[in-house]
Amino acid sequence: MMKNFRNRIKQVLITIFWAGCIIGIALLLGASITNHQNLFFKSIKVNIDESSGMLFLSRYDVIDFLREDQINIDQSKPLHWVNYGKLEQAIENNPYVENAELFVDADGNIQINIKQRTPILRVINNRGVSYYLDEHARKMPLSSKFTTRVPVATGKIYAGSENENTYDSVIIKNLFVVASFINSDPFLTSLTEQIVVNTEGEFEIIPRIGNHKILIGDTSNLDGKFEKLQGFYKEITTHGGWNDYSLINLKYENEVYCKKRTSAANMHGTARAKSNNVNKAASQQKFSTNNPN
Repeated sequence: MMKNFRNRIKQVLITIFWAGCIIGIALLLGASITNHQNLFFKSIKVNIDESSGMLFLSRYDVIDFLREDQINIDQSKPLHWVNYGKLEQAIENNPYVENAELFVDADGNIQINIKQRTPILRVINNRGVSYYLDEHARKMPLSSKFTTRVPVATGKIYAGSENENTYDSVIIKNLFVVASFINSDPFLTSLTEQIVVNTEGEFEIIPRIGNHKILIGDTSNLDGKFEKLQGFYKEITTHGGWNDYSLINLKYENEVYCKKRTSAANMHGTARAKSNNVNKAASQQKFSTNNPN
C-alpha cells in the first residue's frame, strides 16, 4: 500500500510541476504581448546588404519612398498599429530590391533588412532603350545614382523593354545565358566589355584588352568554346600576340579560326593581288585544339 501511495504522490507532483510550467509560460507570453502592445515606435533602422558591391539604394531612399507610398510612421504610434505587411510590400515594390525582412527589436525600433538585386548585363536596343538583366533574368531599370560595371549588350536587339516579339524574346533569353556564363567565370568577367548580336543573330564578344572580336556563334557548348579561347590566348603569345588578329572564331568544334589584321602595307599589296581567295587564305590562321593521341 505504501508503494501505491508513493506512486500516486509522485504522479500528483509531476502533474503540478507541468501545470506550473504551462501557467508560467502563459504568463510570460501574456506579459510579452502586453509589453509589446505598450511599446511605441522609436525609429526605423535600415540595413542594406552591400556585399555584392551594389549601391542602388541608401537608407534615405528607403525612408523617402515609404513616405511617397503614404506610409506614415511616427513616434506617437503604438507598434501594434503598424501595418508591417504593407510596409514590407512597399519596400519590395522598389525595382532595386530583391527582398526585405522586417522585425521589431526590444527597444521598439523597426529593423528593415534589404537585399539588393544584382544585374549581370546591361542591354541597349536599337531604339536606345537601356535596362539591366539581373541574375534571375528579370529586367530592372538603370539608376541615376549608381552605375554597375557589367557587360553591355548591343546590336540586333529590336524590342523595347515593354514591347517584345518572339524573336527578341529569344535573343534576350540567349543573351542572359551568355551573360550568366561569363558572370560565373572570373577570367571571362574581367575580359568581357561588350556582347554584340550581329546581323546573323550570332553573339560576338568585345574584350577589354586587345583590338579584336571573339565570335562564339550560338549558346551551344559554351564550356568548350571558352576553354578553347583560354587555350588560344596561352598559345598566341608564341605567334605574335593578340593585336595581330581582328577576329577569333570559336564556332567550330576543336578548332579556333583567326583572321589576321591587315596592315597598311598588306592592304596595298592586297589591292594588287589577282585572287581574292588567295588573299583570304593568307589572312586567316587555324589553331587546332584536338588533344594529341
